[in-house]
Amino acid sequence: MSVLDWLTGGGTSAQAQALYETIVAVGRRPQLFGPGRAPDSFNGRFEVVTLVASLALMRLQTEPDQKRLAAALTDILFRGFDSGFREAGTGDLSVPRKMKQVAQDFYGRLNAYAGALKPEAPADALAQALARNIWPDGADRAFSLPLAASVRATAAALAARPAAGVIVAESWPLGRDI
Repeated sequence: MSVLDWLTGGGTSAQAQALYETIVAVGRRPQLFGPGRAPDSFNGRFEVVTLVASLALMRLQTEPDQKRLAAALTDILFRGFDSGFREAGTGDLSVPRKMKQVAQDFYGRLNAYAGALKPEAPADALAQALARNIWPDGADRAFSLPLAASVRATAAALAARPAAGVIVAESWPLGRDI
């Protein structure tokens, strides 16, 4: 795809799929999971992928011409969540109810992370939001501090690049500095 295609919105589905694959790759970085880190479980992986997708959507929302890409990404992301439930053995009748809850959870987290990343937000707001979502039982919350710093560095790195840069996994420092 050419830069002209990117700027004119051509290839949105391919871009959204590529960005989804980047989100999943970044969200599965091994240094984010394990003892003292995010739980390596279905819920832990959902939380980290949601965090990464939130960062991507926040970056895309800063450019009005990226609304189609953001919408296409969201559609692919939720199809991925649906598929994950089905692969995990959730019955067909339960998936719609679970997806409704996933949508509420996802948008709640997106709003919480966006608010916590604003310059006027309290310094510990992001770490608190991460702790609340990734470790709802209170376990291993100490990792929320270095993770918050890595999230801030990632948001800054993404903001410094053209929107096309969010598709490139190498442009995401998340987890590499922990």
